[in-house]
Amino acid sequence: MFLLIDTANIDVIAKAMESFPLAGVTTCPTIIVREKRPLWDILKDIRSLIGNERMLHAQVMGSTAEEILKDAVALRSHVDGNFFVKVPVTLEGFRAMPMLRREGIAFTATTIHSASQAILAAEHGASFLAPYINHIEDANESGAALVRQVVDYLASRHLDSKLLAASFRNVHQIMDVLSAGAHTVTLDPPLLWKMAEHPQTDASVAKFRAAWSGFYGEEKNVSNL
Repeated sequence: MFLLIDTANIDVIAKAMESFPLAGVTTCPTIIVREKRPLWDILKDIRSLIGNERMLHAQVMGSTAEEILKDAVALRSHVDGNFFVKVPVTLEGFRAMPMLRREGIAFTATTIHSASQAILAAEHGASFLAPYINHIEDANESGAALVRQVVDYLASRHLDSKLLAASFRNVHQIMDVLSAGAHTVTLDPPLLWKMAEHPQTDASVAKFRAAWSGFYGEEKNVSNL
């Protein structure tokens, strides 16, 4: 599984890299604007922090296929390394996808809310398919079922697209889509840390510490016995 963090905050990314096996960073226009800094400075700083091998995803803002292509070319020219242009699965987005392929620009199909949208993007050669799980489930549909359907289709057609599940409300949703076959997930920072937490783990460690300290002393660890 690839694990990505969905943020453009440099401090948060740096902190996450200390604890988690991050394969990269995803951003979106809302996340970018939240930083209140120039776009190119944000993307440059993220790339400098994570290195060229980790993935970085950033989104176009053009409305027509031609505008999307211009945005994609601009993004690709400003961002080095393992980079993917995020393209919404609008009709113009689908029209832009073969243009991007001809230019050799790798792209992630985003804002996916149905299996059919994911399949169309996969057939267009998207590197990643990003369904919005929380939005899908808010519409009383199963995010895990969509993931399973798309992953099965990719396998049956021998397509290279990877399913990058996004937009989660809780850890339960994350585990459901991973169990359904999602290749990767991108998580906002609070959920990323939530994956690592459990009150019973803290309770177990506290018991170990109490027993240890009762015999060896409060200040003693293995290294300073």
